[in-house]
Amino acid sequence: MACRTEEEIFEQLGLAPIPPELREDQGEFAAAETHKLPRLLEWTELRGSLHNHSTWSDGHMTLEEIARQAIELGCDYWAVTDHSKSSFQANGLSPERVRQQLEEIAAFNRKLADDGEDFRFLTGSEVDILGDGRLDFDDDLLAQLDVVVASVHQGFTGSEEETTRRIIRAVQNPHVHILGHLTGRLLLEREAYKVNQTAVIDACADNGTWIELNASPMRCDMDWRLWHYAKDKGVKCVINCDAHRFEDAGYLRLGAGIARKGWLGKSDVMNTLRLPALKEALKRKRALARK
Repeated sequence: MACRTEEEIFEQLGLAPIPPELREDQGEFAAAETHKLPRLLEWTELRGSLHNHSTWSDGHMTLEEIARQAIELGCDYWAVTDHSKSSFQANGLSPERVRQQLEEIAAFNRKLADDGEDFRFLTGSEVDILGDGRLDFDDDLLAQLDVVVASVHQGFTGSEEETTRRIIRAVQNPHVHILGHLTGRLLLEREAYKVNQTAVIDACADNGTWIELNASPMRCDMDWRLWHYAKDKGVKCVINCDAHRFEDAGYLRLGAGIARKGWLGKSDVMNTLRLPALKEALKRKRALARK
């Protein structure tokens, strides 16, 4: 049979086209009916990133530089989630500095509105998960933020049971929207800490907490092989750049490719939402978690 494209091959065989990202043999495919294959995420459907850093902590871009880049990319929003105080190695923010940053971002958003720009910053923090599962900031401060990403940055040597319990306690906090880089791995540099990932996914499902797909090529965390399970549990994904520099914004495209390998479509990824819908979802998440 003469076929010019892959799509024609599938057509000649009477099959629906199978996206290349789904051709890994996971056992899923053997039983899958081709008409049930999902419409996979396109990277151009991403409207912004919800985990990023600025010169307030260990980032290398000012708010003005970030805004210029994000607008050029066509983003609707960009969350500034600088480190919390326990990440002293990353110039983590004290509660006082967080409040100062909130004022600066509010003023910058007013300037954007005055200039006729639709783009907006979201306020936030990548708050450390402490050794016992408590968070680095108290709830009163977290409640003032648009986006809260909870991540482990120290204490990697605990047992699997201890680390799992620690992270689950954090994702149960109603102010936490997103669990950041679940395993803490740095590819080719640092192994993942011991954690029961499926137990954490189950806890996120129970509490309506979203899980990050950290698209930094040093992390790619949560791993693509677990997203099918998370999707089946109803856990939503957020594809984040964890941006520190100008070029890191390109990780959105890499993250979308990883999400496609995990069978994720547009409806599975929260930062495909436009700004008004995203803000509503962020508020709804907190309300649901309190019930």
